[in-house]
This record gives sequence, structure tokens and C-alpha cells, in this order.
Amino acid sequence: MVKKQKYYQRPDGLFEAIRTINGKRVAFRGKTCREVDRKMLEYREEVSVGRSFSVVADEWEREHEAVIRESTRRVYRMVVNRLKGHFQGPVREIRPLDVKRYIVAFEKQGRAGASVQTELSVLKMIFSHAVLQGDIDVNPATEVKKSRGLPRKERTALTEEQEAVVRANWDKAPFGLFAYFLLYTGLRRGEALALSYSDIDRERGVIRVEKKLSYAYCNRPHMDYFTKSENGIREVPLLAPLAEALPRDRVGIIFPGKDGEFMKQGELQRRWREYCRSVGFVDVIHYDGGEEKEVCPITPHCLRHSFATLCYEAGLDIRQAAEICGDTPEVLEKVYTHLRETRRATGAEKLAAHLAAVQ
Repeated sequence: MVKKQKYYQRPDGLFEAIRTINGKRVAFRGKTCREVDRKMLEYREEVSVGRSFSVVADEWEREHEAVIRESTRRVYRMVVNRLKGHFQGPVREIRPLDVKRYIVAFEKQGRAGASVQTELSVLKMIFSHAVLQGDIDVNPATEVKKSRGLPRKERTALTEEQEAVVRANWDKAPFGLFAYFLLYTGLRRGEALALSYSDIDRERGVIRVEKKLSYAYCNRPHMDYFTKSENGIREVPLLAPLAEALPRDRVGIIFPGKDGEFMKQGELQRRWREYCRSVGFVDVIHYDGGEEKEVCPITPHCLRHSFATLCYEAGLDIRQAAEICGDTPEVLEKVYTHLRETRRATGAEKLAAHLAAVQ
């Protein structure tokens, strides 16, 4: 004899059935009793084979939404979507070899080492969440590591010749003042684009930085008053070359968009390409078949590295430079270490050349 299912019709009209499955009380609701039956069957099937990777990944992403910045959330979202497209079965069936094969295939796409590490880190966090939720007992990504020798996307300072071009064209090239501004402040592009003339204190000789423009919501700019690090809120020296270049009688946004409001991402990219093209900061990549692609190897962030170089050459210690740049000393140490090694190599070359000349 089949036991008749019992349903309760809620005040809102939905039918509800509560069942205890594996010691856990679960409520099933639907517009009809048949819909409730279907949901119970689907749940039992899910329990028998385990939750899918997609379900676990979505759950992990929702839990992280409130504790990470929007820019980080965008990166994680892209990674999660790629992972869900690949790992489509139950999470309990994914083995370490499956994870390794995915990472190797990802590396073969020509991804930089940092991108591979981000992909692997998100994957490990999702599996750790699955362990804590009881979906799996062991994280299959724990022992998986990225390969050595992967390409690195390094943002380096401009050469002395390139810096001379920036200084010579600040009032000639389109968007030239923006590049000049970054060279003498070391600001991130979003910090510079968020500034108004009221943020410049000429009497004290400083620029107040306490916000940044973010493009986390696609092309629409929005103000973010939580800067990248705790050191982000700061005062940057208004150096003499920049003070002379900046107009004194202006109000409003220093670098507005064509509509007078904050610049949209698409316009920023277009104007930066125009600037690079006008001063010769472009490379042309030639592909098989005769196709060509124009790229701009100089980015706004490169000028930030140039400013850090100026701090180093001026004799500022790491803590002083970090305070001005809005970074931690640990982050700036990497830049300073590179500069020390470069200067040491240059000195050795000069010494060798001198000895060769006097012999």
C-alpha cells in the first residue's frame, strides 16, 4: 500500500511538503502538488549523486559578494563562468587530475602567470567551500600548482627617452596633460580621473586624493570612496612642473569626458590610444596572412612606475615613497628592488666601458 503524500496549502496559495532527508528537514513548495513531487524527486536525485559544480560555485560566489570589492568581483565572476562551463558534473566526481588538465589547458592559451594563479586560487576556494558544506571530503585542487616559466605581464617605467616625450608634448598632444599629470603624481588612472580642481591646494602645494573613478559596472563610471589600500587616502606633492602646467582659473573635473561629466571607459581608452599614436607610443603586430594590429605598450600605469623611479632617484626611502604613492612598503619594495638591480647593472657596464677605454 502506497502511503499518501501530505501537503499543506499556505496562505499564499502554494503547496508545501516538509520531509526529513538524511537527518535534514527540507521544505518543498510549488503551485501544484505535482510540482512539489517533482522538486522532491529532483532533490533526492541531487542528494544521491551530489550537487553539481555549478551549484556549489554559485553558492560560493554569493557568499563572497558582500566582502570583496566590485573590481575583484568582476574578475571572480569571469573565472567562475569559465569554470562552470568546463566542470559541469557533480562536484564529488572531480579528481585532482581533472583540475590539473584544466589548468594546463588554460596555460596553453598563452595566459600570464598571474591569470593562471587567479584561476587556480578561485578553483581552490570553491572546492574548500564544497568541503565545508559536506559535498566532498578532500579538496582536489590542493596539490595542483601552475607551471613555472609562464609569461608575465610586467608594467615597467618609461625609458628616459619616453619620459622626455611625455614632458615635451603635455600641451601639444591630445590628452597630453593627462600623461604629464600621471608622470608627476604617480596616481592611478581612476584616482586622477576622479579629481576636481578643488582637490588641488596650491597654498600648501598638495593634491588631496580620497576617491577614485571605477568602471566596475562596465562602461558606466561611478565614484568609489574606498581606495585600493588603507594608504589610498593621502596628499600628493604638487610638483613645480605640474603646478605650472595646470590652469589656475578652472573649476570642476580636471579630466572630464566630452559631456562634461566623469569620463566613460570607452572614451578613456579611445583618448589614450590617440595620445599614444600622436607621440609614437605604438607597436604594430604582424600576423600570418598579412593582418596587422596596433597595440599601445605604454599604459597609464607605466607612468606610475616612472613616478616611483623619480622617488627612488630623489633619495626617498621606501616608506616615504609608499606614503606618496598610496601603496604599502611591501608592494613598493618590488619596484625598488628592480631599480636597485638595474642601477647596479648599469654601473657595472659603465665601469667596464671606462676600463676598456683607458687600456
